[in-house]
Amino acid sequence: MLPFEEGSIEWQGERFDHQLPEMLQGEAEYITQEPFFADFLSASDNLKLLGASDETVRERLARFGLGEKGEQLPPTLSGGERQRLALARALLKGRKILLLDEPTAALDADNKRRIFELLKELSKEVLILCATHDADALPYADEVIRFEKGTGKVSCSSLKVGATGNNLPQVAPHRLAALGTSPLDRGEARTDDPRPFLKKWFHSGKRERFSRICFIFFLTLVLCLVCLADTPSHKSDATMDKMYHLNMLKLTLHGALDINEVLPEDPRLRSMVLPYSNCPDGITYSPDVLMYELPDYIVTLNGLPDDPSLCRISKSLRYGSWFTGPDQVILSPAMAEKLAGKRAEKLIGTTILKKMYKRGEVKLTIVGITEDLDDAERVYLDAAGVVQISYGKDVDPENERDLFFVSASTTDSYRNDESFHTSSGGWQQVWYLYFDNYSQMDAYYREHAADLKEKYGSDFILEKAGLPINYSLRWPLISRILLPSAALATILTGLFYGVLRRTEFLYSSRFVAVFEYAGFEKKKLLRQLTELSLLELAKQLLIAGMLAAVLTVAGNLINRSRFLLPLEIFSYNPRLILAFCLLLFGMAFLVLYISFKRFRSESWYTLQLAARDLL
Repeated sequence: MLPFEEGSIEWQGERFDHQLPEMLQGEAEYITQEPFFADFLSASDNLKLLGASDETVRERLARFGLGEKGEQLPPTLSGGERQRLALARALLKGRKILLLDEPTAALDADNKRRIFELLKELSKEVLILCATHDADALPYADEVIRFEKGTGKVSCSSLKVGATGNNLPQVAPHRLAALGTSPLDRGEARTDDPRPFLKKWFHSGKRERFSRICFIFFLTLVLCLVCLADTPSHKSDATMDKMYHLNMLKLTLHGALDINEVLPEDPRLRSMVLPYSNCPDGITYSPDVLMYELPDYIVTLNGLPDDPSLCRISKSLRYGSWFTGPDQVILSPAMAEKLAGKRAEKLIGTTILKKMYKRGEVKLTIVGITEDLDDAERVYLDAAGVVQISYGKDVDPENERDLFFVSASTTDSYRNDESFHTSSGGWQQVWYLYFDNYSQMDAYYREHAADLKEKYGSDFILEKAGLPINYSLRWPLISRILLPSAALATILTGLFYGVLRRTEFLYSSRFVAVFEYAGFEKKKLLRQLTELSLLELAKQLLIAGMLAAVLTVAGNLINRSRFLLPLEIFSYNPRLILAFCLLLFGMAFLVLYISFKRFRSESWYTLQLAARDLL
């Protein structure tokens, strides 16, 4: 396996002065001073690693006194048992010569005796060359070659066969020929799959658990950062959908456009509400008194759809029920208290009078009274253009003592009244289009807005509500900081994982040597190690994803309940998450590929020595 500086090796009539070719190295089996195994595999699996059948493995373990030790891991075996397991493994490869380096080092007298007796028995089947300082080996040897340290002198003695001077002992050709070759001695890299054995390493208790826990924790935080660092457009959509449940579009038509002719038929469009806010305000200026004269009718009524499934606040009623028809109102708690004090529920079924455009005094029946609206419901009403209403720290109940909502069907009589649509900017109609949910509203907007705009130009304006004004201006700036931070954190996470695996492989390179020793092609072995490492990364990403989902959902729920920020803090952008995963796996693969270059260039023996020295 290593080049030698002096002398030569003669093998089957050929002389070699530097190093044996690999094809001839396959005739001999070298058992190192410290036997090495795949410590995460049982004694039986270490033998099966060479391709031996279950029956062969049982027979070999029994022969070498390990019949009851098959399911034990190598580190739990005694030194003598490990040496016997190494001999059993070596013989499975069908080699003609066994080279042993200090096989009884660090063994007690009883284990020494058992090893030497076993070697003596095996010497009837294979040629054994044993290098040792142990004088107890002498009675078991057929030939003894003595080396004198520092002098280079070599002498040969025989216990049974005569040999003198520097003439080294010769092995009878018929003896070697009788050994034959085992079916396990393939002479080339094995083509079967080592994956079943490699998987056991990834589930081994020998691996560092703390580093994996740290990595999953770190990965969870990075996933939370990715959900926090969203693009402005997607963050706005997530906020409107999950936090405020907006489900309407504002449509403004100018000129003589008819809404029934303009809008395409679409089952997703559930209701078209005409707000009572575009009637002529009737404001006139009197030069005599230098004052504006106001109309004698109300100019704004806050309308909500009759169908309760189309309105977020329909589930926030303290008393009464939702609308069932036109000319019905639902009062705010402040207005109900103003009218009835502590007996607000007595107002249900009573009426209030309001003078409306062209209708004169109208009796509006009180059918319900809302709960105190939370901030999300207030933003819903404000963003939907239903009513100018404050939220957060600006809420003042005194400003809501006249706040009430009318059923949308109350304005049905104005649908074809052109004077109702007249304003200072010319004839225009304003409508609110209601859908079952934000997703259907958004899909409708994406499919039709651009085409209708192109067809009707500036006479057609279809609008979708956005973030509250303070965050719609601020979030793009925040996003420019968070998105690069998330990308950098993702790169570092991939590097972190790759370094963790590289460190584990560095300290566990013995098992790579074991697999190559067993005849597996190293290139294929490292490729499968990479694949299994990335598969493990996927599993850890799944765990981190579940933890991140719990944390982000909890964060959003807390934010919605306390209204800490008027936007969805954590949003789930599929494109960003996919980009995160690709970047993470790309960086991990790059580090693993670079790390494995060292393994690709070194022999199993060199890897074993490096691992021994490192440990």
